[in-house]
Amino acid sequence: MKKHLFIPNHDESIIRNLTASDFNRIYFYCHRIRIFGQDALRPTSRYLEAQVLPIIWSRKPSPGPLLSNVSKVGLVDDSFDGLAIYPRLVIGPNVMEIRVRVSSNEFLWANATVVLRKASLLNLSIFDLLVTEKSSCPKEAELLELLPTLRGVRKLSFGDPAFLTSRAISILGAFPMLQDLQLSVTEQEAENCIPYVANNFPAITHLELSSKTMNACRLMLLQLQSGTLRSLSLTQTRSNAHWSMRRLLTILHECNLVRLESLYVRDYPGISSDLGFGAPTLEEFFSMDPYAFECLSSFKQLRDLHLESCFVDLDNNDLMGLAKSLPQLRSLLFLEAISHDPDSVPKCTFTGMQHLIELCPKLERLTLPVDARQIPILATQPDGEYPSGLHLTTLHLYNAPILNADDVASYLTMLFPILADFSTIYYHEGDAEEDLDPYRMIWLKVEELMDRLSA
Repeated sequence: MKKHLFIPNHDESIIRNLTASDFNRIYFYCHRIRIFGQDALRPTSRYLEAQVLPIIWSRKPSPGPLLSNVSKVGLVDDSFDGLAIYPRLVIGPNVMEIRVRVSSNEFLWANATVVLRKASLLNLSIFDLLVTEKSSCPKEAELLELLPTLRGVRKLSFGDPAFLTSRAISILGAFPMLQDLQLSVTEQEAENCIPYVANNFPAITHLELSSKTMNACRLMLLQLQSGTLRSLSLTQTRSNAHWSMRRLLTILHECNLVRLESLYVRDYPGISSDLGFGAPTLEEFFSMDPYAFECLSSFKQLRDLHLESCFVDLDNNDLMGLAKSLPQLRSLLFLEAISHDPDSVPKCTFTGMQHLIELCPKLERLTLPVDARQIPILATQPDGEYPSGLHLTTLHLYNAPILNADDVASYLTMLFPILADFSTIYYHEGDAEEDLDPYRMIWLKVEELMDRLSA
């Protein structure tokens, strides 16, 4: 018997009367189940007749949850309807992780609060709330009732569009063990936030902020007084907003976040794509130019720098300056807005990429717009040799004009001896023929040659 219980995706229902043998099986297996998940696309009524749960609850051999050893729980909103028997059967004192998906504007937040409070969740470490519609978000009074039941968690997620009020943020700031927090904020609520304790967010190490404005993020970051933050992810949620990286880095310096090890800046996932290159945006939301690096030298511990949907106006010398400022980099991602202009050529060439390899010797992942039409010749190498990316395993090149597949494949194979993941952006299935990347066929040949050389 596996230690996972899941509801089947096909149309099966429990509709017959439960017998003594059914209960014997339930009681035999209930202590073995450690992970319990529920299909978010199917309401409880689809697979359980109305009276089944009350019967099971009334015949339990002992008080409390039936699945007393479950540590991870995934539930959907209708589980908390009415008597809320479903979550009461599975949420107990041993639960360490709870994920709840809410898509109904009739979700009973009061029931959820009562269930969590009754369960005495002394071991709860992770709570993830996914609200799919703005109309489904909890009202302030409902949220203020719910939060005290989560005081001991280490990881807490309130994804967009669940914007938190200033009072809710103040309560979170007093959570003594909260290390990982994801939330959405508005400028007004962040400005009105008054900390309840002197050492606000005392244990926070990872923060994901979503907002329409950069100033809302700044006001939220000023709430952090502990100096423990190591990873920061910022997502802008307004499609017509344009953030300056220079301004952002100035804000981080102002907030004394110079110990950051990871910085991710991206637009809302509904506006553009992630690194999967599934549907890249045609708009630029972040500008990256040489002036953005004026404060960068303060972030010596930065290992991961990811900037998506940006305009990268950097040449080879600029990349050299960036690499000198961030020698500990292990992952660098500049995912530029894709242009269909055939005359759009990056200022950066393979020479700039070599600066990164040489000055950031621990670099493992690199995503960069690059002009790949010319290979640096041996005579131009300072030490009479090419640098070698001994740790680089992932390379994504895009907006990359190219002329000779054989030369580029040989060059990349020589530079990156352990490269395992290589790709470029071509086009999307269904695009018109005139929209195809004119360099697509050449890059396909590069990939083929590299696969053959590394085999």
